[in-house]
Amino acid sequence: MQTTQELFDKLASFEPGDAYVLSIYLDMSPHMSGKRPWTRTSTPVLRNRIREIEKTLLPRHPMLDSFNKDVEKVQSYMENHVEPWQQGVAIFACHERGLFETLEVGTAFQNQIAFEPYPDLFQLAHLLDKHETVITALVDTNTTRLFVTRWGFLEEIPGPEVLPRGYGKRNATCLNQARYHRRVENKRKAFAREAASAIEDLVKQEDAQRVILAGDAVAIPLLHEELSNTVEPLVHEEVLRLDINTPLREVHDEIKPVIEYLEREASHSQVDNLVEGIRANGLVVSGIQETLDALEHGQADVLILANDVPLDDQQRNTLVRKAANSGARVEVVESNPVLQELGGVGAQLRYRPQWV
Repeated sequence: MQTTQELFDKLASFEPGDAYVLSIYLDMSPHMSGKRPWTRTSTPVLRNRIREIEKTLLPRHPMLDSFNKDVEKVQSYMENHVEPWQQGVAIFACHERGLFETLEVGTAFQNQIAFEPYPDLFQLAHLLDKHETVITALVDTNTTRLFVTRWGFLEEIPGPEVLPRGYGKRNATCLNQARYHRRVENKRKAFAREAASAIEDLVKQEDAQRVILAGDAVAIPLLHEELSNTVEPLVHEEVLRLDINTPLREVHDEIKPVIEYLEREASHSQVDNLVEGIRANGLVVSGIQETLDALEHGQADVLILANDVPLDDQQRNTLVRKAANSGARVEVVESNPVLQELGGVGAQLRYRPQWV
C-alpha cells in the first residue's frame, strides 16, 4: 500500500497530455445542525459540481466520454468504500491515462472539485505539511502505552509488557528500607530503559517528526534520562498529565491541540526565517514570479505558501507541482499577515540564483 507521500510524488509527476484530471477533495464530517444533522455536506457539493463541469462538455466535447467514466468510478467508490468514521476523502481520476487514486484521512478537507490539465495538489501538500507523524508515550513507572498519529487518525501500538508490581508494602517488611528503595528505583530505571527503547524503535519505524510524553511526575524524568540524543530533540517540552488508563478517545482529544500548536509554531518559524532572510539579503525570495523562477531552476529548498489569499487555486497548484518535481519541501502557513504582504508565497533557497 502506497504512502501519502508516494501518492503525492506520483501525482506531481503525472503527465496527462491532452487529457484532463478530475481532482476531488471532500469534507466527510457530518453537518450537525438543521433537519438532517448527520448529513454530509459534501454530497450535494460533489453532485452540483459534477453537473456544472458536465455542462461545459456538452453536447459532444472530446473529453465528455472520459469524464463520464471518471464520474461513474467516483460514484461507485463513494457508495461502496467510504466509511462513516472518515473525515476526509481525496480522489484523482483520469480515465484516458488509467489514473484512479483515492485517499481517506481522519481530518476534513475543504470541499473542492476541479477538472484541469493536472491533478490539484495543494490540499494534499497541506496535509503532508500539517499532519506530521507524531508518537505519544503515556507512561507510569511500570506501564507504557504508545500511540501513533497519522493523517488525523490515532492508533494505539502495543508497548513493553507491564512489569509486575512486586515492590509493595509486603516486600518492604522483608528488606531493610535502603535496600527496598534501591530495588524500587532500579526496577523503575530498568522499565524506563525499556520504554525509551520502544519509543525509539517506533520513531524510527514511523519516521516520526514529533514525540509527546504524558504520564506521572515520577516516570517522565526517568524516561528523559534514557532517551537518546537522536530522539530527545523531538520531544515536546510540555508533559501531559494523563492517567495510564485514559481511554483512546480522550488521549486523542488531549494531544490534538498540542499537535496543532506545534504545526503553527513550525509554520510561523518558517515565515520568520523568510523575513530575516529578506532583510539580510540572504538565501530567500518572495513573490510569485521570483519563487516560480527559483523552482524552475531547482534552487528552492522550501516553498512557503499562504493557505488563503492572495494566490488563486491554479497558481498555488502550479507552485506545489513544481516544488514536488524539484525536490523542494512545501510549508503551508495559516493566516499570517506578513506572508500575505509578501504576496502569499516565498522560498528558502539552496544557493543564490545566478540571475540575481
